[in-house]
Amino acid sequence: MRTTILCLLLSFSLTVFGKGYNFRVTQGIDEAQKAIKKAYDIDADEKAPYLYSKARSYKLISAELAAEVDDIGSKIFAIRTMNIVSLAISAVYEGEEKLTPIDIKSQEEFGELVKKAKELNVDLYNLTQRINFARKNKGERCAPVELGRAEAFYDALVYEISLENPNPALVLKFFNEANTESLKAEGKVKIAIENGLECYTGKTPTVEVPESIKKKREEEKKKAEEIKVTQREIKVEPPPPAKEEVEKKELVEEPLKITARIHFDFDKYNIKREYIPILNEVVKTIKQNPYFRIRIEGFTDNIGPKDYNVKLAYKRAESVKKYLVSKGVPEDKIDIVGFGKERYIETNDNPIGRLTNRRVEFIVIKVPQSP
Repeated sequence: MRTTILCLLLSFSLTVFGKGYNFRVTQGIDEAQKAIKKAYDIDADEKAPYLYSKARSYKLISAELAAEVDDIGSKIFAIRTMNIVSLAISAVYEGEEKLTPIDIKSQEEFGELVKKAKELNVDLYNLTQRINFARKNKGERCAPVELGRAEAFYDALVYEISLENPNPALVLKFFNEANTESLKAEGKVKIAIENGLECYTGKTPTVEVPESIKKKREEEKKKAEEIKVTQREIKVEPPPPAKEEVEKKELVEEPLKITARIHFDFDKYNIKREYIPILNEVVKTIKQNPYFRIRIEGFTDNIGPKDYNVKLAYKRAESVKKYLVSKGVPEDKIDIVGFGKERYIETNDNPIGRLTNRRVEFIVIKVPQSP
């Protein structure tokens, strides 16, 4: 049995922008693109087309949000990209794709979103119905690329509408993408249902085969059996793997990374409200990948005694752990540690540098079983 280690390093860096903070997200987008490339190199676009197309769409959405200076949103969709890439790689090894959740809200929340969407001139209700129809009728098999894209842009649409001040241009863009792809997926699924296609029924259509072809197939089968017997008798060793196959394996063995950190105020260890959406995305990622374990590392700046800072750093890591556990992450899958007055990533000579150093980083390690 071979194992593949997939690491998502989640960290954030901060700079002052006007009166607030601006998260640098370019690195996360670049890393998401590299992850997609690794999935492509093991033929995920053909062997896991639903997940691969969804991951690619999430990456495009991340870049779109970054261009609109929504750095929190950009980071959320970069993390989603890494999550779906991970699932796509696992699907290639396991030989089976499975549906992943979309952002369906509670009935009350959904009702409010539908009203808000109407005010923004988009029909969220019918879009949701179409996507659910495809999901319930094997759309991941009969229209994998279209459904993957539709779901990704649907999630982006729900995210944007849910904001206090949604961007009308982005709402319309995400809706148009999701609407177009959902119509394509719906059409393909209906054709599959009406014609009893294999993707929907799971059964190969029965076709009457002429006797001449049956006879030819029997002869080919007999020759193949004779070759196998001969190979066993002379102990023919299978050929070594092609160079391309070895290269693809090595690519997957390399860790996939995305940077993301959360930061703390001076001498504080409570989680700032602005980071909650990021942590919620991490929770979903861990829950969807059952082999994940997480190591949370807390850090401080250089102000204060070392012993005090070690304890403060530990408390910061512990506060993140408590939040993840409160959201359903098993406690035994989380390790925490604190580092005081060491491992700085910025200078401590100014307030921004010290703020950047007051952080929590966490490493998620995935060890999926694979043949």
